[in-house]
Amino acid sequence: MEASPAGVIQYFNGEKQNIIPLFQRPYSWKKVNWQALWDDILVQYDAEDRSTHFMGTIVSVPARSVPVGVSKYLIIDGQQRLTTISLFLAALRDSVDEVTSARIQEVYLTNRFRSAEDTLKFVPTQIDRDVYKSIVLDRHIVDDQNLMSEAYSFFKTKLNQGFDLDGNPVDVQRILTTLEHSLQVVMINLGDEDDPYLIFESLNFKGQPLTQADLVRNYLLMRFRHSMAAGGEQERIYVQYWVPMEGRLNENLTEFLRHYAMKEGENIYQKGIYSATKAKLRSMSVSEEVESEISKMNKFSIYYAKILEPNLESNAKIRKKLQNLKELDVGTSYPLLLRLMDVRESGIIDVVALEKCLNLIESFVIRRAVAGLPTNALNKLFLQWARQFPAEAHEAWLLTSMSAGAGGRRFPGDAEFKDSFCRLPQYGRGSTRFILCALEESFAHREPADLSQATIEHVMPQTITDAWQQALGPSARDIHAKYIDTIGNLTLTGYNSNLSNLPFEEKKRLMQSTHIELNRSIIEKISWNEEDITDRAEKLSRIALERWPGPPPNVFE
Repeated sequence: MEASPAGVIQYFNGEKQNIIPLFQRPYSWKKVNWQALWDDILVQYDAEDRSTHFMGTIVSVPARSVPVGVSKYLIIDGQQRLTTISLFLAALRDSVDEVTSARIQEVYLTNRFRSAEDTLKFVPTQIDRDVYKSIVLDRHIVDDQNLMSEAYSFFKTKLNQGFDLDGNPVDVQRILTTLEHSLQVVMINLGDEDDPYLIFESLNFKGQPLTQADLVRNYLLMRFRHSMAAGGEQERIYVQYWVPMEGRLNENLTEFLRHYAMKEGENIYQKGIYSATKAKLRSMSVSEEVESEISKMNKFSIYYAKILEPNLESNAKIRKKLQNLKELDVGTSYPLLLRLMDVRESGIIDVVALEKCLNLIESFVIRRAVAGLPTNALNKLFLQWARQFPAEAHEAWLLTSMSAGAGGRRFPGDAEFKDSFCRLPQYGRGSTRFILCALEESFAHREPADLSQATIEHVMPQTITDAWQQALGPSARDIHAKYIDTIGNLTLTGYNSNLSNLPFEEKKRLMQSTHIELNRSIIEKISWNEEDITDRAEKLSRIALERWPGPPPNVFE
Protein backbone atom coordinates (compact mmCIF):
# COMPACT_ATOMS: atom_id res chain seq x y z
CA MET A 1 0.00 0.00 0.00
CA GLU A 2 1.27 3.48 -0.89
CA ALA A 3 -0.12 6.52 0.95
CA SER A 4 1.00 10.06 0.31
CA PRO A 5 -0.38 13.61 0.10
CA ALA A 6 -1.13 14.68 -3.44
CA GLY A 7 -2.94 17.32 -5.38
CA VAL A 8 -6.39 16.13 -6.38
CA ILE A 9 -5.55 17.23 -9.92
CA GLN A 10 -3.13 14.29 -10.16
CA TYR A 11 -6.12 12.01 -10.60
CA PHE A 12 -6.83 13.81 -13.88
CA ASN A 13 -3.27 14.41 -15.07
CA GLY A 14 -1.47 11.85 -17.24
CA GLU A 15 -2.73 9.04 -19.43
CA LYS A 16 -4.93 7.03 -17.09
CA GLN A 17 -8.53 6.22 -16.35
CA ASN A 18 -10.17 6.38 -12.92
CA ILE A 19 -13.26 4.20 -12.81
CA ILE A 20 -16.10 4.19 -10.30
CA PRO A 21 -17.20 0.57 -9.78
CA LEU A 22 -20.18 -0.43 -11.87
CA PHE A 23 -23.61 -0.41 -10.26
CA GLN A 24 -22.52 1.61 -7.24
CA ARG A 25 -24.93 4.16 -5.82
CA PRO A 26 -25.17 7.15 -8.19
CA TYR A 27 -23.71 10.60 -7.71
CA SER A 28 -25.37 12.09 -4.63
CA TRP A 29 -23.68 15.37 -3.68
CA LYS A 30 -26.06 18.32 -3.61
CA LYS A 31 -25.96 22.10 -3.42
CA VAL A 32 -24.75 22.19 0.19
CA ASN A 33 -21.72 20.09 -0.82
CA TRP A 34 -21.04 22.13 -3.98
CA GLN A 35 -21.27 25.37 -2.04
CA ALA A 36 -18.84 24.06 0.60
CA LEU A 37 -16.31 23.17 -2.11
CA TRP A 38 -16.74 26.56 -3.78
CA ASP A 39 -16.23 28.34 -0.44
CA ASP A 40 -13.06 26.31 0.26
CA ILE A 41 -11.66 27.23 -3.15
CA LEU A 42 -12.40 30.93 -2.57
CA VAL A 43 -10.48 30.84 0.72
CA GLN A 44 -7.41 29.54 -1.12
CA TYR A 45 -8.10 31.87 -4.05
CA ASP A 46 -7.92 34.94 -1.80
CA ALA A 47 -4.98 33.74 0.33
CA GLU A 48 -1.90 35.93 -0.03
CA ASP A 49 0.49 33.01 0.39
CA ARG A 50 -0.27 29.84 -1.54
CA SER A 51 -1.74 27.35 0.94
CA THR A 52 -3.55 24.04 0.53
CA HIS A 53 -6.95 22.71 1.43
CA PHE A 54 -7.26 19.06 2.49
CA MET A 55 -10.22 17.29 0.87
CA GLY A 56 -9.93 13.91 2.58
CA THR A 57 -8.73 10.50 1.45
CA ILE A 58 -9.07 8.79 -1.91
CA VAL A 59 -8.46 5.04 -2.10
CA SER A 60 -7.81 3.32 -5.42
CA VAL A 61 -6.67 -0.07 -6.62
CA PRO A 62 -5.24 -1.03 -10.02
CA ALA A 63 -7.95 -2.61 -12.17
CA ARG A 64 -7.10 -5.82 -14.00
CA SER A 65 -9.38 -5.11 -16.90
CA VAL A 66 -9.43 -6.65 -20.36
CA PRO A 67 -7.96 -5.33 -22.58
CA VAL A 68 -5.38 -3.23 -20.73
CA GLY A 69 -5.58 0.01 -22.80
CA VAL A 70 -4.59 2.97 -20.61
CA SER A 71 -3.74 2.38 -16.97
CA LYS A 72 -6.97 1.93 -15.05
CA TYR A 73 -7.71 2.45 -11.37
CA LEU A 74 -10.80 1.46 -9.45
CA ILE A 75 -11.89 4.20 -7.03
CA ILE A 76 -13.18 2.50 -3.91
CA ASP A 77 -13.35 5.60 -1.69
CA GLY A 78 -13.65 9.19 -2.90
CA GLN A 79 -16.27 8.75 -5.62
CA GLN A 80 -18.28 11.87 -4.74
CA ARG A 81 -15.23 14.17 -4.48
CA LEU A 82 -13.65 13.07 -7.75
CA THR A 83 -16.95 13.25 -9.61
CA THR A 84 -17.50 16.81 -8.36
CA ILE A 85 -13.98 17.94 -9.27
CA SER A 86 -14.42 16.45 -12.73
CA LEU A 87 -17.67 18.40 -13.22
CA PHE A 88 -15.97 21.52 -11.88
CA LEU A 89 -13.23 21.06 -14.53
CA ALA A 90 -15.92 20.75 -17.23
CA ALA A 91 -17.51 24.00 -16.03
CA LEU A 92 -14.08 25.69 -16.06
CA ARG A 93 -13.43 24.39 -19.58
CA ASP A 94 -16.62 26.09 -20.75
CA SER A 95 -15.81 29.37 -18.96
CA VAL A 96 -12.22 30.13 -20.06
CA ASP A 97 -10.50 31.14 -23.29
CA GLU A 98 -10.20 28.72 -26.19
CA VAL A 99 -6.58 27.71 -25.55
CA THR A 100 -7.12 27.02 -21.85
CA SER A 101 -10.36 25.22 -22.65
CA ALA A 102 -8.52 22.88 -25.02
CA ARG A 103 -5.85 22.24 -22.36
CA ILE A 104 -8.45 21.28 -19.74
CA GLN A 105 -10.22 18.98 -22.18
CA GLU A 106 -7.11 17.26 -23.45
CA VAL A 107 -5.07 17.13 -20.25
CA TYR A 108 -7.64 16.68 -17.46
CA LEU A 109 -10.85 15.31 -18.97
CA THR A 110 -9.85 13.02 -21.84
CA ASN A 111 -7.07 10.81 -23.13
CA ARG A 112 -6.24 11.97 -26.65
CA PHE A 113 -5.92 9.48 -29.49
CA ARG A 114 -7.39 6.64 -27.48
CA SER A 115 -10.30 4.30 -28.24
CA ALA A 116 -13.82 5.25 -27.17
CA GLU A 117 -13.56 2.99 -24.13
CA ASP A 118 -10.39 4.72 -22.92
CA THR A 119 -11.21 8.33 -23.84
CA LEU A 120 -12.49 9.57 -20.48
CA LYS A 121 -10.02 10.23 -17.65
CA PHE A 122 -12.84 9.68 -15.18
CA VAL A 123 -15.63 7.12 -15.68
CA PRO A 124 -18.65 7.33 -13.35
CA THR A 125 -20.86 4.44 -12.39
CA GLN A 126 -23.26 3.01 -14.96
CA ILE A 127 -26.35 4.97 -13.98
CA ASP A 128 -24.56 8.34 -14.34
CA ARG A 129 -22.50 7.53 -17.43
CA ASP A 130 -24.71 8.95 -20.19
CA VAL A 131 -25.24 12.29 -18.44
CA TYR A 132 -21.53 12.58 -17.69
CA LYS A 133 -20.55 11.78 -21.28
CA SER A 134 -22.95 14.44 -22.58
CA ILE A 135 -21.32 17.08 -20.35
CA VAL A 136 -17.68 16.12 -20.90
CA LEU A 137 -17.65 14.82 -24.48
CA ASP A 138 -20.70 16.40 -26.13
CA ARG A 139 -20.61 19.62 -24.08
CA HIS A 140 -24.33 19.85 -23.50
CA ILE A 141 -26.84 18.82 -20.84
CA VAL A 142 -29.27 16.03 -21.73
CA ASP A 143 -31.08 15.98 -18.37
CA ASP A 144 -31.18 19.18 -16.33
CA GLN A 145 -32.87 17.38 -13.43
CA ASN A 146 -29.86 15.11 -12.90
CA LEU A 147 -27.54 15.96 -9.98
CA MET A 148 -24.50 15.88 -12.26
CA SER A 149 -26.11 18.40 -14.57
CA GLU A 150 -27.12 20.55 -11.62
CA ALA A 151 -23.57 20.47 -10.23
CA TYR A 152 -22.12 21.50 -13.59
CA SER A 153 -24.63 24.34 -13.89
CA PHE A 154 -23.95 25.44 -10.30
CA PHE A 155 -20.21 25.78 -10.86
CA LYS A 156 -20.61 27.39 -14.29
CA THR A 157 -22.90 30.02 -12.76
CA LYS A 158 -20.42 30.68 -9.95
CA LEU A 159 -17.57 31.01 -12.47
CA ASN A 160 -19.46 33.43 -14.72
CA GLN A 161 -21.42 35.41 -12.14
CA GLY A 162 -19.71 34.72 -8.82
CA PHE A 163 -17.72 37.05 -6.58
CA ASP A 164 -14.64 36.54 -4.46
CA LEU A 165 -14.51 37.22 -0.71
CA ASP A 166 -13.87 40.91 -1.36
CA GLY A 167 -16.97 41.20 -3.55
CA ASN A 168 -15.09 41.36 -6.84
CA PRO A 169 -16.01 39.17 -9.86
CA VAL A 170 -13.95 35.98 -9.78
CA ASP A 171 -10.99 35.53 -12.12
CA VAL A 172 -11.73 32.21 -13.80
CA GLN A 173 -8.08 31.62 -14.71
CA ARG A 174 -7.08 32.16 -11.09
CA ILE A 175 -9.82 29.73 -9.96
CA LEU A 176 -8.28 27.11 -12.27
CA THR A 177 -4.83 27.76 -10.84
CA THR A 178 -6.23 27.45 -7.31
CA LEU A 179 -7.84 24.12 -8.14
CA GLU A 180 -4.63 22.87 -9.76
CA HIS A 181 -2.35 23.80 -6.87
CA SER A 182 -4.32 24.12 -3.64
CA LEU A 183 -6.69 21.15 -3.34
CA GLN A 184 -4.99 18.20 -1.68
CA VAL A 185 -5.98 14.67 -0.71
CA VAL A 186 -4.26 11.70 0.84
CA MET A 187 -3.75 9.36 -2.10
CA ILE A 188 -3.85 5.70 -1.09
CA ASN A 189 -2.98 3.25 -3.85
CA LEU A 190 -3.52 -0.34 -2.86
CA GLY A 191 -1.32 -3.15 -4.07
CA ASP A 192 -2.41 -6.60 -5.13
CA GLU A 193 -2.06 -7.94 -1.59
CA ASP A 194 -3.87 -5.10 0.18
CA ASP A 195 -7.42 -5.50 1.48
CA PRO A 196 -9.66 -2.44 0.86
CA TYR A 197 -12.01 -3.47 3.67
CA LEU A 198 -9.21 -3.22 6.24
CA ILE A 199 -8.24 0.17 4.83
CA PHE A 200 -11.78 1.43 5.45
CA GLU A 201 -11.59 0.30 9.06
CA SER A 202 -8.17 1.83 9.68
CA LEU A 203 -9.39 5.17 8.30
CA ASN A 204 -12.43 5.01 10.62
CA PHE A 205 -14.58 5.48 7.54
CA LYS A 206 -17.87 7.19 8.38
CA GLY A 207 -19.69 7.18 5.05
CA GLN A 208 -21.04 4.10 3.32
CA PRO A 209 -18.05 1.78 2.96
CA LEU A 210 -18.23 -1.01 0.45
CA THR A 211 -19.18 -4.37 1.90
CA GLN A 212 -17.13 -7.49 1.28
CA ALA A 213 -19.74 -8.46 -1.33
CA ASP A 214 -19.32 -5.08 -3.05
CA LEU A 215 -15.56 -5.56 -3.22
CA VAL A 216 -15.91 -9.08 -4.63
CA ARG A 217 -18.41 -7.86 -7.24
CA ASN A 218 -16.19 -5.00 -8.32
CA TYR A 219 -13.13 -7.22 -8.59
CA LEU A 220 -15.02 -9.80 -10.62
CA LEU A 221 -16.53 -7.29 -13.02
CA MET A 222 -13.24 -5.54 -13.64
CA ARG A 223 -11.87 -8.80 -15.02
CA PHE A 224 -14.10 -8.19 -18.05
CA ARG A 225 -14.07 -5.61 -20.81
CA HIS A 226 -15.81 -2.43 -19.73
CA SER A 227 -17.91 -0.50 -22.20
CA MET A 228 -19.02 3.11 -22.32
CA ALA A 229 -22.24 1.96 -23.97
CA ALA A 230 -25.00 -0.21 -22.51
CA GLY A 231 -24.87 -3.96 -23.08
CA GLY A 232 -21.11 -4.41 -22.74
CA GLU A 233 -19.35 -7.48 -21.41
CA GLN A 234 -19.25 -6.26 -17.82
CA GLU A 235 -22.95 -5.49 -17.88
CA ARG A 236 -23.74 -8.92 -19.35
CA ILE A 237 -21.83 -10.65 -16.56
CA TYR A 238 -23.52 -8.47 -13.96
CA VAL A 239 -27.04 -9.07 -15.28
CA GLN A 240 -26.57 -12.76 -16.06
CA TYR A 241 -24.89 -13.84 -12.83
CA TRP A 242 -24.61 -11.18 -10.12
CA VAL A 243 -28.12 -9.73 -10.24
CA PRO A 244 -29.75 -13.16 -9.71
CA MET A 245 -27.46 -13.81 -6.73
CA GLU A 246 -28.32 -10.46 -5.18
CA GLY A 247 -32.01 -11.02 -5.83
CA ARG A 248 -32.20 -14.39 -4.14
CA LEU A 249 -29.85 -13.72 -1.22
CA ASN A 250 -30.19 -9.97 -0.51
CA GLU A 251 -28.49 -9.17 2.80
CA ASN A 252 -27.19 -12.76 3.03
CA LEU A 253 -24.97 -12.36 -0.05
CA THR A 254 -21.80 -11.54 1.89
CA GLU A 255 -22.21 -14.55 4.19
CA PHE A 256 -22.88 -16.77 1.17
CA LEU A 257 -19.61 -15.62 -0.40
CA ARG A 258 -17.83 -16.57 2.83
CA HIS A 259 -19.33 -20.06 2.95
CA TYR A 260 -18.77 -20.49 -0.77
CA ALA A 261 -15.08 -19.70 -0.27
CA MET A 262 -15.01 -22.18 2.65
CA LYS A 263 -16.51 -25.13 0.78
CA GLU A 264 -13.03 -26.45 -0.10
CA GLY A 265 -12.19 -26.60 3.61
CA GLU A 266 -10.40 -23.31 4.22
CA ASN A 267 -11.53 -21.24 7.20
CA ILE A 268 -12.45 -17.73 6.01
CA TYR A 269 -13.30 -14.94 8.44
CA GLN A 270 -15.88 -12.31 7.56
CA LYS A 271 -13.22 -9.67 6.92
CA GLY A 272 -11.26 -11.98 4.62
CA ILE A 273 -13.87 -12.80 1.98
CA TYR A 274 -12.55 -10.36 -0.61
CA SER A 275 -8.94 -11.45 -0.11
CA ALA A 276 -9.85 -15.14 -0.40
CA THR A 277 -11.86 -14.59 -3.59
CA LYS A 278 -9.15 -12.45 -5.14
CA ALA A 279 -6.51 -15.08 -4.33
CA LYS A 280 -8.57 -17.75 -6.08
CA LEU A 281 -9.23 -15.67 -9.19
CA ARG A 282 -5.68 -14.33 -9.51
CA SER A 283 -4.52 -17.52 -11.21
CA MET A 284 -7.26 -17.29 -13.85
CA SER A 285 -5.62 -15.58 -16.80
CA VAL A 286 -8.52 -15.42 -19.26
CA SER A 287 -12.01 -14.02 -18.86
CA GLU A 288 -13.59 -17.35 -19.83
CA GLU A 289 -12.16 -18.94 -16.69
CA VAL A 290 -13.46 -16.11 -14.54
CA GLU A 291 -16.92 -16.35 -16.11
CA SER A 292 -16.97 -20.08 -15.41
CA GLU A 293 -16.23 -19.37 -11.75
CA ILE A 294 -18.97 -16.70 -11.52
CA SER A 295 -21.40 -19.10 -13.15
CA LYS A 296 -20.51 -21.72 -10.56
CA MET A 297 -20.91 -19.15 -7.79
CA ASN A 298 -24.37 -18.30 -9.11
CA LYS A 299 -25.33 -21.99 -9.15
CA PHE A 300 -24.20 -22.46 -5.55
CA SER A 301 -26.18 -19.39 -4.51
CA ILE A 302 -29.32 -21.35 -5.46
CA TYR A 303 -28.33 -24.09 -3.03
CA TYR A 304 -27.58 -21.51 -0.35
CA ALA A 305 -30.99 -19.90 -0.80
CA LYS A 306 -32.58 -23.30 -0.14
CA ILE A 307 -30.47 -23.75 2.99
CA LEU A 308 -31.68 -20.40 4.29
CA GLU A 309 -35.26 -20.79 3.05
CA PRO A 310 -36.06 -24.52 2.90
CA ASN A 311 -39.48 -23.79 1.35
CA LEU A 312 -37.59 -23.21 -1.92
CA GLU A 313 -36.65 -26.91 -1.98
CA SER A 314 -39.12 -28.95 -4.04
CA ASN A 315 -38.52 -32.33 -2.38
CA ALA A 316 -40.54 -32.59 0.84
CA LYS A 317 -38.09 -34.85 2.71
CA ILE A 318 -35.06 -32.71 1.87
CA ARG A 319 -37.08 -29.61 2.69
CA LYS A 320 -37.84 -31.00 6.16
CA LYS A 321 -34.20 -31.88 6.84
CA LEU A 322 -33.03 -28.43 5.77
CA GLN A 323 -35.69 -26.87 7.99
CA ASN A 324 -34.40 -28.91 10.93
CA LEU A 325 -30.83 -27.73 10.41
CA LYS A 326 -32.04 -24.15 10.09
CA GLU A 327 -33.89 -24.42 13.41
CA LEU A 328 -30.78 -25.89 15.04
CA ASP A 329 -28.80 -22.93 13.68
CA VAL A 330 -25.90 -25.03 12.43
CA GLY A 331 -24.25 -22.37 10.27
CA THR A 332 -20.91 -24.15 10.61
CA SER A 333 -22.28 -26.95 8.45
CA TYR A 334 -23.09 -24.70 5.46
CA PRO A 335 -19.84 -25.27 3.49
CA LEU A 336 -20.44 -29.03 3.70
CA LEU A 337 -24.14 -28.61 2.90
CA LEU A 338 -23.22 -26.69 -0.26
CA ARG A 339 -21.09 -29.59 -1.44
CA LEU A 340 -23.80 -32.13 -0.65
CA MET A 341 -26.44 -30.09 -2.44
CA ASP A 342 -24.14 -29.83 -5.45
CA VAL A 343 -23.54 -33.59 -5.82
CA ARG A 344 -27.29 -34.12 -5.60
CA GLU A 345 -27.88 -31.50 -8.31
CA SER A 346 -25.13 -33.08 -10.43
CA GLY A 347 -26.76 -36.53 -10.18
CA ILE A 348 -23.85 -38.08 -8.28
CA ILE A 349 -26.14 -38.93 -5.37
CA ASP A 350 -29.91 -39.25 -5.28
CA VAL A 351 -32.47 -37.71 -2.96
CA VAL A 352 -32.43 -40.73 -0.64
CA ALA A 353 -28.66 -40.47 -0.12
CA LEU A 354 -28.85 -36.71 0.45
CA GLU A 355 -31.62 -37.16 3.02
CA LYS A 356 -29.49 -39.70 4.89
CA CYS A 357 -26.48 -37.39 4.87
CA LEU A 358 -28.55 -34.48 6.18
CA ASN A 359 -30.00 -36.74 8.88
CA LEU A 360 -26.48 -37.75 9.90
CA ILE A 361 -25.54 -34.09 10.33
CA GLU A 362 -28.66 -33.51 12.42
CA SER A 363 -27.95 -36.60 14.53
CA PHE A 364 -24.33 -35.57 15.04
CA VAL A 365 -25.38 -32.12 16.27
CA ILE A 366 -28.23 -33.39 18.48
CA ARG A 367 -26.25 -36.19 20.13
CA ARG A 368 -23.39 -33.84 20.92
CA ALA A 369 -25.78 -31.22 22.31
CA VAL A 370 -27.55 -33.73 24.56
CA ALA A 371 -24.18 -35.03 25.82
CA GLY A 372 -23.13 -31.46 26.61
CA LEU A 373 -20.15 -31.43 24.23
CA PRO A 374 -18.83 -27.97 23.28
CA THR A 375 -19.90 -26.51 19.95
CA ASN A 376 -16.55 -24.81 19.24
CA ALA A 377 -15.23 -27.99 17.60
CA LEU A 378 -17.98 -28.06 14.98
CA ASN A 379 -16.48 -25.44 12.67
CA LYS A 380 -13.19 -27.32 12.33
CA LEU A 381 -14.98 -30.64 11.90
CA PHE A 382 -17.31 -29.47 9.14
CA LEU A 383 -14.45 -27.71 7.35
CA GLN A 384 -12.35 -30.86 7.59
CA TRP A 385 -15.14 -32.89 6.00
CA ALA A 386 -15.67 -30.26 3.30
CA ARG A 387 -11.95 -30.46 2.52
CA GLN A 388 -11.97 -34.28 2.43
CA PHE A 389 -15.21 -34.47 0.43
CA PRO A 390 -15.11 -37.68 -1.67
CA ALA A 391 -16.09 -38.37 -5.25
CA GLU A 392 -18.49 -41.19 -4.30
CA ALA A 393 -20.08 -43.19 -1.43
CA HIS A 394 -20.88 -39.98 0.44
CA GLU A 395 -23.18 -41.42 3.11
CA ALA A 396 -20.75 -44.18 4.15
CA TRP A 397 -17.84 -41.72 4.11
CA LEU A 398 -19.69 -39.17 6.25
CA LEU A 399 -20.69 -41.77 8.85
CA THR A 400 -17.11 -43.09 9.00
CA SER A 401 -15.68 -39.58 9.28
CA MET A 402 -18.07 -38.58 12.04
CA SER A 403 -17.44 -41.82 13.94
CA ALA A 404 -13.65 -41.40 13.83
CA GLY A 405 -13.58 -38.46 16.24
CA ALA A 406 -12.60 -38.82 19.88
CA GLY A 407 -12.73 -36.60 22.94
CA GLY A 408 -14.35 -33.24 22.18
CA ARG A 409 -14.81 -34.28 18.54
CA ARG A 410 -16.68 -37.50 19.23
CA PHE A 411 -20.03 -38.69 17.91
CA PRO A 412 -21.71 -39.98 21.11
CA GLY A 413 -22.69 -43.63 20.87
CA ASP A 414 -26.03 -45.09 21.96
CA ALA A 415 -25.02 -45.75 25.58
CA GLU A 416 -23.66 -42.23 26.14
CA PHE A 417 -26.53 -40.61 24.30
CA LYS A 418 -29.17 -42.52 26.26
CA ASP A 419 -27.48 -41.85 29.60
CA SER A 420 -27.12 -38.13 28.84
CA PHE A 421 -30.67 -37.94 27.49
CA CYS A 422 -32.15 -39.42 30.67
CA ARG A 423 -29.80 -38.02 33.29
CA LEU A 424 -28.32 -34.67 32.27
CA PRO A 425 -30.20 -31.35 32.55
CA GLN A 426 -31.38 -30.28 29.09
CA TYR A 427 -33.48 -27.21 29.84
CA GLY A 428 -31.82 -23.96 28.73
CA ARG A 429 -30.01 -25.49 25.77
CA GLY A 430 -30.82 -24.22 22.30
CA SER A 431 -31.62 -27.71 21.04
CA THR A 432 -34.12 -28.75 23.74
CA ARG A 433 -37.29 -27.31 22.26
CA PHE A 434 -36.31 -28.76 18.88
CA ILE A 435 -35.85 -32.19 20.48
CA LEU A 436 -39.24 -32.08 22.20
CA CYS A 437 -40.93 -31.00 18.95
CA ALA A 438 -39.19 -33.80 17.04
CA LEU A 439 -40.29 -36.34 19.65
CA GLU A 440 -43.86 -35.08 19.33
CA GLU A 441 -43.68 -35.38 15.52
CA SER A 442 -42.48 -38.99 15.86
CA PHE A 443 -45.98 -40.01 16.99
CA ALA A 444 -47.09 -39.23 13.40
CA HIS A 445 -50.66 -38.16 14.15
CA ARG A 446 -52.95 -37.64 11.20
CA GLU A 447 -53.86 -34.26 12.69
CA PRO A 448 -50.64 -33.14 14.42
CA ALA A 449 -50.76 -30.40 17.01
CA ASP A 450 -49.63 -26.92 16.03
CA LEU A 451 -46.38 -26.48 17.94
CA SER A 452 -45.51 -23.03 16.61
CA GLN A 453 -46.63 -21.32 19.83
CA ALA A 454 -45.85 -24.17 22.22
CA THR A 455 -43.30 -23.52 24.96
CA ILE A 456 -41.34 -25.79 27.29
CA GLU A 457 -43.16 -26.67 30.49
CA HIS A 458 -41.66 -28.20 33.65
CA VAL A 459 -44.13 -30.79 34.98
CA MET A 460 -42.50 -30.65 38.40
CA PRO A 461 -42.26 -26.83 38.66
CA GLN A 462 -39.02 -24.88 38.75
CA THR A 463 -40.00 -23.43 42.11
CA ILE A 464 -40.96 -26.18 44.51
CA THR A 465 -44.08 -25.42 46.53
CA ASP A 466 -45.36 -26.93 49.79
CA ALA A 467 -47.88 -29.05 47.85
CA TRP A 468 -45.14 -30.45 45.61
CA GLN A 469 -42.81 -30.98 48.55
CA GLN A 470 -45.49 -33.03 50.29
CA ALA A 471 -46.22 -35.02 47.12
CA LEU A 472 -42.55 -35.84 46.54
CA GLY A 473 -41.90 -36.89 50.13
CA PRO A 474 -38.88 -36.56 52.42
CA SER A 475 -36.38 -36.45 49.51
CA ALA A 476 -38.31 -33.75 47.69
CA ARG A 477 -35.46 -31.23 47.44
CA ASP A 478 -32.95 -33.83 46.24
CA ILE A 479 -35.42 -35.12 43.62
CA HIS A 480 -36.19 -31.57 42.52
CA ALA A 481 -32.50 -30.67 42.16
CA LYS A 482 -31.69 -33.87 40.28
CA TYR A 483 -34.58 -34.05 37.80
CA ILE A 484 -36.03 -30.55 37.41
CA ASP A 485 -34.37 -29.80 34.04
CA THR A 486 -34.11 -33.32 32.62
CA ILE A 487 -36.06 -34.45 29.55
CA GLY A 488 -38.26 -36.73 31.67
CA ASN A 489 -39.68 -33.67 33.43
CA LEU A 490 -40.05 -31.45 30.35
CA THR A 491 -42.93 -31.22 27.91
CA LEU A 492 -44.58 -28.82 25.47
CA THR A 493 -47.70 -26.81 26.15
CA GLY A 494 -49.58 -23.72 25.16
CA TYR A 495 -50.67 -23.20 28.77
CA ASN A 496 -47.26 -22.46 30.32
CA SER A 497 -48.26 -19.30 32.18
CA ASN A 498 -51.44 -20.97 33.46
CA LEU A 499 -49.72 -24.13 34.71
CA SER A 500 -46.80 -22.48 36.46
CA ASN A 501 -46.41 -23.93 39.99
CA LEU A 502 -49.82 -25.61 40.23
CA PRO A 503 -50.13 -28.97 41.99
CA PHE A 504 -49.93 -32.00 39.71
CA GLU A 505 -53.68 -32.70 39.76
CA GLU A 506 -54.43 -29.11 38.69
CA LYS A 507 -51.89 -29.31 35.88
CA LYS A 508 -53.45 -32.55 34.63
CA ARG A 509 -56.89 -30.99 34.63
CA LEU A 510 -55.69 -28.03 32.51
CA MET A 511 -53.94 -30.38 30.09
CA GLN A 512 -56.96 -32.63 29.54
CA SER A 513 -57.83 -30.96 26.24
CA THR A 514 -54.27 -31.09 24.92
CA HIS A 515 -53.57 -32.28 21.38
CA ILE A 516 -49.90 -32.81 22.22
CA GLU A 517 -49.12 -36.50 22.53
CA LEU A 518 -46.15 -35.88 24.83
CA ASN A 519 -48.69 -34.88 27.49
CA ARG A 520 -50.91 -37.96 27.17
CA SER A 521 -48.66 -40.18 29.27
CA ILE A 522 -48.42 -37.42 31.90
CA ILE A 523 -52.20 -37.05 32.16
CA GLU A 524 -52.54 -40.79 32.71
CA LYS A 525 -50.25 -40.70 35.76
CA ILE A 526 -51.70 -40.78 39.29
CA SER A 527 -48.68 -38.96 40.69
CA TRP A 528 -45.50 -37.35 39.47
CA ASN A 529 -42.36 -38.42 41.27
CA GLU A 530 -38.83 -39.70 40.67
CA GLU A 531 -40.03 -43.03 39.27
CA ASP A 532 -42.49 -41.38 36.88
CA ILE A 533 -39.85 -38.95 35.58
CA THR A 534 -37.23 -41.65 34.97
CA ASP A 535 -39.81 -43.97 33.40
CA ARG A 536 -40.90 -41.25 30.96
CA ALA A 537 -37.27 -40.39 30.13
CA GLU A 538 -36.56 -44.05 29.41
CA LYS A 539 -39.50 -44.33 27.00
CA LEU A 540 -38.62 -41.09 25.20
CA SER A 541 -34.97 -42.15 24.91
CA ARG A 542 -36.01 -45.15 22.80
CA ILE A 543 -37.71 -42.81 20.34
CA ALA A 544 -34.67 -40.50 20.38
CA LEU A 545 -32.23 -43.35 19.67
CA GLU A 546 -34.22 -44.28 16.59
CA ARG A 547 -34.80 -40.70 15.52
CA TRP A 548 -31.13 -39.69 15.74
CA PRO A 549 -28.96 -42.70 14.86
CA GLY A 550 -25.34 -42.65 15.95
CA PRO A 551 -22.06 -44.33 15.07
CA PRO A 552 -21.79 -48.12 14.62
CA PRO A 553 -21.71 -49.90 18.01
CA ASN A 554 -18.25 -51.41 17.46
CA VAL A 555 -16.72 -47.93 17.32
CA PHE A 556 -16.97 -47.65 21.08
CA GLU A 557 -16.48 -51.28 22.06
